Amino acid sequence: MKQNKHIFKIILDLVDCKSALVFWYFIRLLSALLPLYFIYLFGQAIKLLEDKASFKQLFFHLLLILFIRLLDNYSRLISIYKLEHLIFKTEFSIHQFLLFGVKAKNKAERHKIIQAVRNFSEAVRNTFGIIRQPGIDGLVSFITTPIILIFLDFRVFVVEIAYIAVYCFVDIYTTERYSRLRNVQNAHTEKYYAKLQDHNKVNTERRQFINHLKKLCDWGFWEWNFLQGTAVFFYSLILLYLIYTVSIGQKQISDLILIMGYITNSQVFLNNLSSIKDVFADTKVALSRLAQNRSVSAVNLSDLV
Repeated sequence: MKQNKHIFKIILDLVDCKSALVFWYFIRLLSALLPLYFIYLFGQAIKLLEDKASFKQLFFHLLLILFIRLLDNYSRLISIYKLEHLIFKTEFSIHQFLLFGVKAKNKAERHKIIQAVRNFSEAVRNTFGIIRQPGIDGLVSFITTPIILIFLDFRVFVVEIAYIAVYCFVDIYTTERYSRLRNVQNAHTEKYYAKLQDHNKVNTERRQFINHLKKLCDWGFWEWNFLQGTAVFFYSLILLYLIYTVSIGQKQISDLILIMGYITNSQVFLNNLSSIKDVFADTKVALSRLAQNRSVSAVNLSDLV
């Protein structure tokens, strides 16, 4: 945890447009709340149909749904593209900051330094990018969905908490192995590009790069297979319970649609959480490798080695 905080501090120190970045992330946060409200409105629309509401009531309800969708699209898209511009600016700022005053003994050493900085800056860009979307959506859902389920059905809430706990346990194990494989892959990446800048005789480096990349991709398959299998099990369990409650008259179909809407949303946010953890693992690995290169002294990386 302490190392993670140190990594975040280093990344934030390298950002030269903090206020703009914070503002547009805040707008993105607000836009992430709107889909949750849309799920509620959709469930209410089904309930109005069940209750044989008047066309006037349905019409104004549909107008509200339309307005929320338009507001969601506008706020989400403008914040996403404003952040994309700022994130790319940050990547180039990192290049300039970390390479300032670098003195390499020879070309090969400079190539290796540049590739290490490049790996790190790309990892930071990917981290900011995935926080922008879908990370913020995942965070909002992670906090609000269980709270909503408490009021809708406490039994579903209990199963949801069990689902989150099991999913996170599997995710922690798979991410640790992913980090180890990513570290080796970054080492091969540095060797390959460092040599490629001098000549085309990179057959050995290319073969090592591709062979280890296959291991990384194979583990990616098994990681997501485990995670999605967990999601399918709990989704089916909750759906079976809700179908039973509808069949005995405890709930209406609108209740089933509303609750399953939030359950589907929770699967999305857990998938987002896994993606964020993998990308953050990329950043941590890239920064750790950068810390091992003593030629880069623009920031204090001593806590990472």
